[in-house]
Amino acid sequence: MPNARPRLSPRQSSSVCGIRLSAWALLLVAAAIGGDVLAAGGPAATPPPTIYRYRPKTRVPSPLESVLKHLAPGADAFPEEQYAAELADRLTELSARLREHPERAADALNGLLAPDFKGGHLLPREESATDAGPGLEIVRARPMPADLPLDARAFGTELGALLGGFATVKTAEFLMTRIAAEGDSDPRLLTVVRFDLAGDAKAGWRAERLGHWQMRWHRAADGRWRVFEWLTLDHLRSRASAPVFAEVTDRAFGGNPSFRRQLVPGLDYWASHLDAVFMPRGMGHHGVSVGDVDGDGLDDVYVAQPEGLPNRLFRNNGDGTFTDLTGQAGLGLLDRTSQSLFIDVDNDGDEDLVLLARTGPLLFLNDGRGRFTRQPDAFQFKQPLQGSLTSAAAADYDRDGFVDLYLCAYGYFIGVSEDKAGPPSPYHDAQNGSPNVLLRNDGHGRFVEVTGEVGLDQNNDRFSFAAAWADYDEDGWPDLLVANDFGRKNLYHHDGLVNGRPHFTDVASAAGVEDYGAGMSATFLDFDNDGHLDIYTGNMWTAAGQRVTSEPGFMRDAPPAIRDLYRRHARGNSLFRNQGNGTFADVTIEAKADFGRWAWASDALDFDNDGWQDLYVANGMFTRDDGEAAVDVDSFFWRQVVAESPLARKPGTAYDDGWRAANRLLVSDGAQAQHERNVLLRNDGRGGFDDVSGTTGLDLDQDGRAFAVLDYDADGRSDVILMAPRSSPQLRLFRNAFGAGNASIALNLIGTKSNRDAIGARVTVETDRVHATRIVMAGSGFLSQHSKQLLIGLGRSQQMAKVEIVWPSGLVQRVPGVPLNHRVWIREGSETIRNEPFRAAASTGTTVSASSGAGADRSTGGTWLYEPVAGPPFTLRDLDGREQALAAYAGH
Repeated sequence: MPNARPRLSPRQSSSVCGIRLSAWALLLVAAAIGGDVLAAGGPAATPPPTIYRYRPKTRVPSPLESVLKHLAPGADAFPEEQYAAELADRLTELSARLREHPERAADALNGLLAPDFKGGHLLPREESATDAGPGLEIVRARPMPADLPLDARAFGTELGALLGGFATVKTAEFLMTRIAAEGDSDPRLLTVVRFDLAGDAKAGWRAERLGHWQMRWHRAADGRWRVFEWLTLDHLRSRASAPVFAEVTDRAFGGNPSFRRQLVPGLDYWASHLDAVFMPRGMGHHGVSVGDVDGDGLDDVYVAQPEGLPNRLFRNNGDGTFTDLTGQAGLGLLDRTSQSLFIDVDNDGDEDLVLLARTGPLLFLNDGRGRFTRQPDAFQFKQPLQGSLTSAAAADYDRDGFVDLYLCAYGYFIGVSEDKAGPPSPYHDAQNGSPNVLLRNDGHGRFVEVTGEVGLDQNNDRFSFAAAWADYDEDGWPDLLVANDFGRKNLYHHDGLVNGRPHFTDVASAAGVEDYGAGMSATFLDFDNDGHLDIYTGNMWTAAGQRVTSEPGFMRDAPPAIRDLYRRHARGNSLFRNQGNGTFADVTIEAKADFGRWAWASDALDFDNDGWQDLYVANGMFTRDDGEAAVDVDSFFWRQVVAESPLARKPGTAYDDGWRAANRLLVSDGAQAQHERNVLLRNDGRGGFDDVSGTTGLDLDQDGRAFAVLDYDADGRSDVILMAPRSSPQLRLFRNAFGAGNASIALNLIGTKSNRDAIGARVTVETDRVHATRIVMAGSGFLSQHSKQLLIGLGRSQQMAKVEIVWPSGLVQRVPGVPLNHRVWIREGSETIRNEPFRAAASTGTTVSASSGAGADRSTGGTWLYEPVAGPPFTLRDLDGREQALAAYAGH
């Protein structure tokens, strides 16, 4: 559009228009008149189709020039990566052809297969079906033969049969996880490719086929690579006869102008509309939490936002819709917020709110009617916080009946002191991060730091993203799991009282859960229903990382054990089975639980109510908009950053320059881990998982960060609300529509001697079909809080359930005869329970797109910055010609 007038960023418009009030001045004006910031300065109701993106092009410092010249693969120690890029282009062509014309699959192979091509069968000869119940078909291939009986024509016919069940192919993804050159002068290439084909089914709703291919290539006379051998290594197919998850975002939130104006546009849009002092951080680390703020028995939703945009509270109306109550609730902060937690801090029966803001944690007390008041000086630290707060998890670690808080901090490569500065080093085991803190609730509305007093200063120098609490060894005290980026996890075992005081010891190594990796998520679950709590952590699954760390040029001088750790860094998520003796077994690979891409929130839910906990993973890092020029830095990151890491921390190395170069690319036009779809792994009840992401409709391509599991419509099925701030819309709600007919119960626990929320309670439910253990948690995954109502699937159970609760106080309470398919309220120590049947399912809604719009938001609620932004000396003339100084209006 050469004649289109570009949309100017705030900095540019100030130089063009002469005099312009900056965003902080507008906010002061809005606050002075009591107006909503978005009403005064928000975007047009419908974001423009063409949005100006500020992509700064600055002079490259000379130390970085030598690094950036390796951006394109092939000129460094990894010649295989140039081949990988060329082969990826060929696979991209194949993907486009299959998606455009799946009915002509054989034609998609034209020009791709060599004249001497030989192929194995794409369709399995023998299969075994899992017991997924009605409505969902999951079929695994038995070991595939290694012979190559098919020529090009027969192979094309078989590819057509492979896609024969699809009405449309929406996903044709081919990820190259391994490449090896065979020969020198005229190399032939051996590759392993993960394939994923998903779309609308001809018979049913959605279908998916996935697995791994081994492909051999050689370069033809025309210079293009062609496949001369193609072998299927493994294969899984699934199909849903009816919708499993239905998006209801528009119906649920679309009636709120604030949602359409603020949360439909993604952060790239806001970065081009807010002044630089408020420019949203591009990472999108802002989460979502659910809790019942008004005591009506339904979970409400709180959404964290970057600086300059107010956080949002949406009340669940009970009819499938939500209403924005941010202003009247007093919760519209403008401070950058990463996570929120709904917890009853003072045990008065209503949910208070803890926020992790840019300047530190904030506490808001609920008056019982859904109105919140900030409590000043609620947090007492021994030392000022270092780094940025990423996430929080709550538990009553000292069993005094009040919920305490553990806060995770992340240095973001700035360092915490001169002796611990710079990027994480060494990459595989960085120990130059910011310390996390434990805050004890004193029962009087204050949280006091006790980190060192209880032993949590051990190994407290990592880059921590997430934490979760649970009593994994059943000794009555909550233990703490911490997921750290660039290295090892912490598992702090609660030793009980030592010299009259609670004490923790980091037992991650002894317990077998150090789990070297890019830790970003943490949770406890009982995936095998043996009554012992297992561990699931979110790390990084990356095809580029798996390739590069296996290539000959990767860290040649490092010991083999160190190279193995780097390969583990690219392996993916980890699942550890509790062996019941204080140790865990890594069952990740045998359970097929590793796949999760660049995994942020990774947590458990039972989406089909069969009594076995499934796994869901929100994925993606930095995706550019469609049509926007982008430089993929995935391979570069592993070649020029990770591969250059020293074996021990050492500043001023090529590794440091690599980090600076990678960050510079992402600020301008770089993309990393882009278009990574979310993953749903179904528990097969036999110790393994099957990837059914595409079949269930939760395979969103949206740079996800967080998700919360709740039953928003009280129909007895787990719904999912997702937060992907970098994308549009930022917030999405998916109603569980799966009609398997399985039973469930929803348990609401009320503590008396224990904390009111019963956080830390351990529940075992037994029926004629199911024996399941669940725990009440507040804060798990990443930037997420799920419902404290325990929704437990019971499969084909017919008999009433027996419930056993181990309360945080230590009381063991047994409740027989709990009715199936009911919501149940149980008070600690009381023999009386209250129950009500589940509601009828709500109707299906529609997606909110970036083009959705509504009228201006006329809310008059206030919005505040709790940490004032200092403005520069600034004067301008008013309409009468008198010069006015902004400083004169401070406090107004």
